[in-house]
Amino acid sequence: MGKIVLKYIWLFQTAGSMKNSLKGRKEVWFFMYQVDDLVMYRNIGVCKIVDICEREQFDTVGEYYTLKPLNDERSTIFVNVENKKVMMRYLLSANEVHDLLENIDSIDGYSCDNDRERDAHYKELINSGDTVNWIQVIKGLYGRKMERMKKGKDLSQQEERLYRTAEKLFNSEIAYTLGIPMEDVVDYISKKVGHSISV
Repeated sequence: MGKIVLKYIWLFQTAGSMKNSLKGRKEVWFFMYQVDDLVMYRNIGVCKIVDICEREQFDTVGEYYTLKPLNDERSTIFVNVENKKVMMRYLLSANEVHDLLENIDSIDGYSCDNDRERDAHYKELINSGDTVNWIQVIKGLYGRKMERMKKGKDLSQQEERLYRTAEKLFNSEIAYTLGIPMEDVVDYISKKVGHSISV
């Protein structure tokens, strides 16, 4: 099993907290990227580094990564190379993806009875950049969706947005890592683990 995925699983099972999850990923995030690298950036998704250049921002000159989101190449994002707080990391390797899928049943969805706390924590999980945390959001909100459907209700608009964001981030990483079309990711996962990610 890949070391990064082992770290994910260990953190989830023994600590389960955002603080420990983030702590466990620091060595993955903080180093110099190269032009043409593919990275996961915040809650934007997969981006390509197309340039590293000097720019003036807020009266300060510094070196910046120029990112192009692959789902919206009309957009351009500039990230200071010395910014250690921004969530930017390499995509998981193919082996790490396979290890993650093999262990996906050990990851429980996040749930909380307090609406405000639940939505706030979902946002934290999504913005963490941690693939395991995205799975927690997808599973948690899918379970909530099923419960509300029994009562003739839907997810709130906020919950639906959170669900779609987590799903988009997860599916895009799987797609670009394994080189499969985005629209085939759900079927790929179902065949790999015997069911969809949500259940």
